[in-house]
Amino acid sequence: MPYMYDIQTVAQLANALDSSEFELLRFIYRAEEFYTRFRKKKSTGDMRTVAAPREPLKKVQKAIVKKFLADIPLPDECTGFRPGMSILSNAQPHCKKRFVFNTDLEDFFGSISSERVLGLYLRLGFSFPVACVLTELSTYIGCLPQGAPSSPYLANLIAYSMDADLADFCAANDWSYTRYCDDITISGNGNFSLADMRTISDIVEVEGFRMNIKKTRFHKHNSKQMVSGLVVNEKPSLPRAKRRKIRAIFHQAEVEPERYRDRVIELENHLSILSMLDPQSKEVEKYRTVLNRLISQAKQTIPSI
Repeated sequence: MPYMYDIQTVAQLANALDSSEFELLRFIYRAEEFYTRFRKKKSTGDMRTVAAPREPLKKVQKAIVKKFLADIPLPDECTGFRPGMSILSNAQPHCKKRFVFNTDLEDFFGSISSERVLGLYLRLGFSFPVACVLTELSTYIGCLPQGAPSSPYLANLIAYSMDADLADFCAANDWSYTRYCDDITISGNGNFSLADMRTISDIVEVEGFRMNIKKTRFHKHNSKQMVSGLVVNEKPSLPRAKRRKIRAIFHQAEVEPERYRDRVIELENHLSILSMLDPQSKEVEKYRTVLNRLISQAKQTIPSI
């Protein structure tokens, strides 16, 4: 990952981030004032703690991403939080395979300590004082905060070596490997043994991460194989239950639009997934018409000032 930045002073850093030394240090020494912490339910039903930066700090974190992190090349196998890539990019390499192995990296952001982030910034060429300031701006309570816009980019860069090692191991076995944030997927047409799983676990642990055994799954081609919420036995597609649910929601929105005026974003998200999978389908065209009509009606109900 040879990418060097020649920024030696905090003044140079503040200038690069369109900020000031005073403001950067204020974010560091009064960090508690610039984060909102709350609990959020996962899709599994478990709870996770999110630390979301307030707007002034969030603006600086976005600038860090834009100025220093976004343009650093990553392995093709890393598909999450990258422009032009999506859950479809993550699922496609695993279609029509004899087996699909899924696992989850336990406490992905929380396991990336401030020390590891500092090491990354030093490797990118920043002086020690500047790397320390960048680390403090990017971390909270000793690790990457779940809600910061810089966290996914830093996590991807810190996982660079793990991705490369796992990709090499899989290539040697003629398997496919991808990682979407904390979700690892490996698939292939050969054999997959318990010894292979141990090797994968060893590679993950050497790089400072840990597999979540509770979320580790292995499916052969004669059972439903899922990657990033998509069925990949043939081409990537939504599970039937999910598709039926979306069909029912759009039907209700068409029949009773007044009930869905406050759920436009939810409908847009459903339509986005369907459009990604099959943009030319009649189903997508129909749902887009329903959504556009709903948006138009919602605008008409907004009183003019």
